[in-house]
Amino acid sequence: MAKERVGHIVISKRVVQIGHEVYPLANISRVQTLQVHWGGKYATLYPLRQIAAIVLVVGAVVGAAVLVPPRLPPSVDSDIEEMARQFAAVLSAAAGVVVAYWLVILLYRLFLRRRRYALVIETAGTQYTALSGTDYPEIHRIRNVIVGAIENPPTQSTSVQVHGDVVMGDKVGRDQHKQTGSGNRMYT
Repeated sequence: MAKERVGHIVISKRVVQIGHEVYPLANISRVQTLQVHWGGKYATLYPLRQIAAIVLVVGAVVGAAVLVPPRLPPSVDSDIEEMARQFAAVLSAAAGVVVAYWLVILLYRLFLRRRRYALVIETAGTQYTALSGTDYPEIHRIRNVIVGAIENPPTQSTSVQVHGDVVMGDKVGRDQHKQTGSGNRMYT
């Protein structure tokens, strides 16, 4: 499914139409709202692993570049010690820039990244992520409207307006949500 905004949802006596998808009310066995948890390279604390690896590798190389040249025999040219110090300084500066980049990503993920939620509709054993977005109250409201329609189908077709950051489908960027476990967690 493409990432497109949902303007309205049409609920009739027998079907729910969300965008171009149509779900028979009689076949819907479960409707739930789940929080999307980030995994892999999009996980919140993933940058810490990158920072730790950079600090360890660069620390070992810089330590070797600073400690080894003074212990070389005096017959070796003294320019090697100066080149090793310059190499250590350049490598430290480059590593500092990369670590700063990962720290910015970490801070963004910790403090600015908004939580994402998904509306999952289960029909005859198959689960579909119908909607996703960052507006939890709106997704929860839509879930309640669909559940109300299952319990008490409307006599005529009604249109439910959708507001906020709610899009069709199960994708965040290029990554697709996957529901795992007992049905209470969803990962990207």
